[in-house]
Amino acid sequence: MDNDALLRQLQEDVIAIQATALAGGPDLQRQVPTCPGWTVTDLLAHLWVVESWVRSILRGREPQSTPEPGPTPVADFIDGISDFLTALRAVAADEPCWNFGPPPRTAGWWIRRQAHEHAIHRVDLESAFGTTPVFDAAFAADGVDEVVSMFYPRQVHLERSAPVSEPLRIVSADTADTWTLGDGEPVATLTADAQTLYLGLWKRLDLPAAARIDGDEAAARRALGLTLTP
Repeated sequence: MDNDALLRQLQEDVIAIQATALAGGPDLQRQVPTCPGWTVTDLLAHLWVVESWVRSILRGREPQSTPEPGPTPVADFIDGISDFLTALRAVAADEPCWNFGPPPRTAGWWIRRQAHEHAIHRVDLESAFGTTPVFDAAFAADGVDEVVSMFYPRQVHLERSAPVSEPLRIVSADTADTWTLGDGEPVATLTADAQTLYLGLWKRLDLPAAARIDGDEAAARRALGLTLTP
């Protein structure tokens, strides 16, 4: 997916999240069902930390320490949004820049990562209000690809997850994209629309219950039960 489309999605999600922050009031203390133990304020504080960290990386092009949220995280989040979006829009995509993805490490990687970071956390935010945003199928499919091609291998490398020993084919019914989770011939096929796959791989919904599984269902469930994302 091209960076312009990713930036448009990022801006849409940031604006939606910002609206809740600006509204303030008791809603900021709502529990976030998809992030147990977090309130909306905690979620906004997390986003401020991420956005501040990314801005510092884009400035220095090197790894940076993660900042600690201050006593006014909601106000800090609101105040930092413009600088965060400006920093990402100004990125020279091919310029060398540290990131935690595979080589080559370039600044443009952060556009994709932050688009999906904010999309998933918009899902979290809306879960506090009983709603779910609807994403463009191509964007959701790109999110599936990020999990399968970047996050899952990283989780295995960092020993946060066991490798998938019984490969799973993943099929996006509305975009016709396919992926294989694990190495070798798949023993099962998981089929759903791209958004269902996207949110399910991030464990924001029960993917085995929402998708069609053909082949070895038990193997598919074992694969999906692994810690595929942070």
